[in-house]
Amino acid sequence: MKNPAGSQTVSRAIELLRLVSSGGRAGMRLSAVVEASELSRPTAHRLLKELIDGGLLMRSADKRYFLGQFAYELGLSAAAHFHLRDLCAPFVERIANETGDTVFLVVRSGADSFCLDRQTGAYPVKVFSVEVGNRQPLGVGAGGLALLSWLPEKERQAMIDRNSARLPQHGGLTASHLAKLVEEARRQGHSRIVDFAIAGVTGVGMPVLDTAGQPTAALSVTSISMRMTPQHQAEVLGVLGREVARLKTALMRPAPAVH
Repeated sequence: MKNPAGSQTVSRAIELLRLVSSGGRAGMRLSAVVEASELSRPTAHRLLKELIDGGLLMRSADKRYFLGQFAYELGLSAAAHFHLRDLCAPFVERIANETGDTVFLVVRSGADSFCLDRQTGAYPVKVFSVEVGNRQPLGVGAGGLALLSWLPEKERQAMIDRNSARLPQHGGLTASHLAKLVEEARRQGHSRIVDFAIAGVTGVGMPVLDTAGQPTAALSVTSISMRMTPQHQAEVLGVLGREVARLKTALMRPAPAVH
């Protein structure tokens, strides 16, 4: 027997987990969860309590919500089956070494981008805009913008609409501006985002597409804007394009047989 109400509850709980995890080390207050989820306060509070009871969330003394112990345990168990970060690590490291800048590996997680890896180059001014494990609305940051830009058109618009209320928290980004950035990315063959999330920072990114043309992951390079001159940006895009092509080939190889 189908249980639509139960399915809806599970779906909402999953979205709350994603939402709270986007708060990172700062966590999220109930008011922020209610605003971002568009759930009523009683519903959000009930679901959060159930997630706490299950160990998936915890609440600090100052009433901020964070991922809980059981979420951590699940992550450790799942990590053994997902080798994307390990496979991509040499590519990320080469880009960082050759450009001197900060390189991010991001993947899609629902309506968010999730930072899977980060490596820094030798340039003395480092950009730590996103930590490994952080998530943000799809389209924020050069990597997230690359992921969003190469989704099918209807899905792209659905993600922009879904995240419209959260976008202004990232440097005043709006749904209409994000749509223009997507058009620009598709026209140029790479994403480029300036000053959103962090003022004075420029990032460029490219998607890693699967055989169906869908983005599997994205690689991006970020630096302070004064360093990201047209000449340096061209050099970065050359390195990025080469490594994205190599990574795509590597991901298409069949996994070795397990005996």
